[in-house]
Amino acid sequence: TLNYTFKARPATDHATFRAEVADKDNGNKSDLNMLPYLEVYIKILKVSESEVRLKMASNLDSNVFSKKIGSGFEFTVDIGFTDDVKDHVTAYEYNIYLLDDARKEQSKIVIFIKEDGTFLINDVVRGKL
Repeated sequence: TLNYTFKARPATDHATFRAEVADKDNGNKSDLNMLPYLEVYIKILKVSESEVRLKMASNLDSNVFSKKIGSGFEFTVDIGFTDDVKDHVTAYEYNIYLLDDARKEQSKIVIFIKEDGTFLINDVVRGKL
C-alpha cells in the first residue's frame, strides 16, 4: 500500500524561512513548507518453509534492516520526500530479500522509482509519483 502524506521538511539552520498563508474562506492557515512524502506498507502474505528471514537493502545502504519473519509479516519502507527520490538524491531502489536459515536468498522483491516518478515493483509499473 502506498501512503502519500505531506510533511514539513525539517529546518537545517536558523536562516530557513517558514511561510504560512491564511485561507480567507475559512480562516485556516496553510503551511507552504509541506511537501509530498511517501511510505510503502508491505505485508508478506505467504512464505515458504525455507524463508525465515527478511533483509532489506537500498542503493545507498547495504543493510537497511534484517528481521525474522513469518506469513503475515508487515513492515514500512520509508521512501522519503518524493522530489528527493525522483531526483535520485536519496535512496530510490530497495531490494527485499527473503532468506533461509543459512541466509541464502530464496526470493527477492525490488522497489524502484525512476527519475520521471514511475514506481515499479519487480519491474511492473504500480503508479507514478
